[in-house]
Amino acid sequence: MDKRAMIMSLQEKRAEQRKAVDAILDTAQTEKRTALNDDEQTRFKAGEDQIRAIDARIAELDEQIRADEAAEATRKRYDLKPEIEVRSEPLTYQEGSGHSYFLDLARMQLNRGDGDGGVGDAVKRLQRHGAEMDVEFPKRERARQAAAERDRDKLDRDVRSGGRGTMFEKRVNPNRTDGQGGYFVPPLWLIDEYVDLPRFGRTLANTVRNMALPSGTDSINVPKVATGTATGVQTADAGAVTSQDLTDTFVTAPVRTIAGQQDTALQLLDQSPVGFDEIVFADLIADYNQLLDAQCWNGSGTSGQLKGILNVSGINAITYTDASPTLPELYLPSMQALSQSARKRKMMPSAVFLTPARWFWMASQLDSQNRPFILPETQSPFNPLALQTGGDVEGPVGRMLNFPLLADGNIPQNLGAGTNEDRIATMRTSDLYLWEGSMRTRVLTEILSGTLQVRFQVYNYAAFMPDRRPETISVISGTGLIAPSGF
Repeated sequence: MDKRAMIMSLQEKRAEQRKAVDAILDTAQTEKRTALNDDEQTRFKAGEDQIRAIDARIAELDEQIRADEAAEATRKRYDLKPEIEVRSEPLTYQEGSGHSYFLDLARMQLNRGDGDGGVGDAVKRLQRHGAEMDVEFPKRERARQAAAERDRDKLDRDVRSGGRGTMFEKRVNPNRTDGQGGYFVPPLWLIDEYVDLPRFGRTLANTVRNMALPSGTDSINVPKVATGTATGVQTADAGAVTSQDLTDTFVTAPVRTIAGQQDTALQLLDQSPVGFDEIVFADLIADYNQLLDAQCWNGSGTSGQLKGILNVSGINAITYTDASPTLPELYLPSMQALSQSARKRKMMPSAVFLTPARWFWMASQLDSQNRPFILPETQSPFNPLALQTGGDVEGPVGRMLNFPLLADGNIPQNLGAGTNEDRIATMRTSDLYLWEGSMRTRVLTEILSGTLQVRFQVYNYAAFMPDRRPETISVISGTGLIAPSGF
């Protein structure tokens, strides 16, 4: 069965399922009921889930048809052989292929072929890569967009059920569109390095709830209950019943752009025995990750910045004042921070964040008999203040009570009146939302053509929402957190 026939079959199944779901609602309406019973609710939800699954499969098949048509059009446009629709052959640009996507792109834009035949081998490779991306990248974009749609539907369901539209505000002109195929999509193995591998320098960003940013999105509004309903004791039979109207508001996360660039001499690209352009790309990505994490901590929320945790209003502020801080004295404000996060959020926090320097300072603290307060958990120490559970500079390093300690080098260390304090923060990380788009690249030659240089650019879109539930965040500050000397 071909894809179009499958779509027709699925549409018939969808119509049957929709008829069954509507019949459930008609039954309740006929019986003049305002709510479904338990059995009806179960069948209604199952039916809606099946309809959504059918819709997703139809959209996937439709996208495959369009991708096949685009690939065939590209093949005919460049008179390429049908084998360009790679199924088992290696891609043109992949790790160890010996070809540099960025160098070939620069050569094409400079109209410099590196082979015979007029067009040049570089241009032919880019043409092949573009055709491959017409097939391969839509598959990945469908998966990414499906993940974005699932996340969006899960957050958006309550809003749409109330008839208030979607929480995602979109631009019409200019439009922010992620994931277009062709020359401007970097090789897939570099995308995999960006998407799949945990990156040094974004401890917080990797810990909060990560979601794919839907294309064309300019800002995200998540509804929030401002005033809840109320119950009360009925003072007497037939007495007044407590009533309080529910009111709502919303929290906004604007979509911001993070970008970087590097100018490189064309001679270096031509003559370097290694893929120097790929080194530049990897370094730009590493800096992007570090900057994103730093923005999640201390972004101002203005002038194009994300809003960081430390600039959220309504968080729990714990002050630790001490001219000669010690680990036993730090234990009390740490427990206060955890307590306030748990008590006000009505749910337990999931992590404690601190700087690597603060963690090593804590590990260096000794008791009155010169024994360290913190030991590896494998040694089963008696009554420790904390345990060492990890061995990396960033990420999980220890545990206090049953709460993981996460070291993050992007927590500022220049805060406070003396601009020399760091911070310790506790929170339930699942309450914080981070959306990211798909990384994009550009190679520009015209602006630097007079010096035979090219400019590499990377950019991405991101939205961070740390203020959905500010009561989940507790931050310890004060002179007791002056950055420890020597660490």
